[in-house]
Amino acid sequence: MPKCRKFHVFIPFITLGLLLPLTACTTYTWPDGSQETVLGVVPENENQRYEEQRAEGVRYRLPGDIPE
Repeated sequence: MPKCRKFHVFIPFITLGLLLPLTACTTYTWPDGSQETVLGVVPENENQRYEEQRAEGVRYRLPGDIPE
């Protein structure tokens, strides 16, 4: 029975080890439905009002090209 207790101690560390690398991921979904996961790229601000989005216009970029 003591072996089982030792395993329960490591569960939080195993969980953190598996989930921590995913914290810097951003998944982009393109209009055709394809998705691309990029590491270390900050997601675009999607919390703008409708009027603000219209004023900015449409921005296009190539997949794999990291925006500045």
